[in-house]
Amino acid sequence: MRLARLTQRKDFLAAAEHGRRFRSSAFTVQVLDKPEQEGLRLGLTASRKTGNAVVRNRIRRRLRAAAALALTKQAGRPCDLVIVARPETVGAAFTTMIDDLSVALDRARPAGGGKRRPDRRSSSRPAS
Repeated sequence: MRLARLTQRKDFLAAAEHGRRFRSSAFTVQVLDKPEQEGLRLGLTASRKTGNAVVRNRIRRRLRAAAALALTKQAGRPCDLVIVARPETVGAAFTTMIDDLSVALDRARPAGGGKRRPDRRSSSRPAS
């Protein structure tokens, strides 16, 4: 099965900024729900921190194959899914990657994490 792909930078940035996150030992998944879209679109990211070009291409091939197996039942879900690789992705067990990806859409948490820092500027100060 072939999943639709994310190709534009603005789609990757939107998923990173407004999406929900799921963190695994080998990668991070960013999920952005898009009700107006039909079907799931997949984006893969492997920065130079993960290794040289050969390693990055191997990581992307492994993630694409794992996503094809893990997301077949959820391919009709209207969302963008970005997988951000880590250096541990190369040595991770393939079955573990498939298991993590299959639960990533449901377990992804909001990007903010629900924690808000109090705004110090709006505190009531005595007038001087």
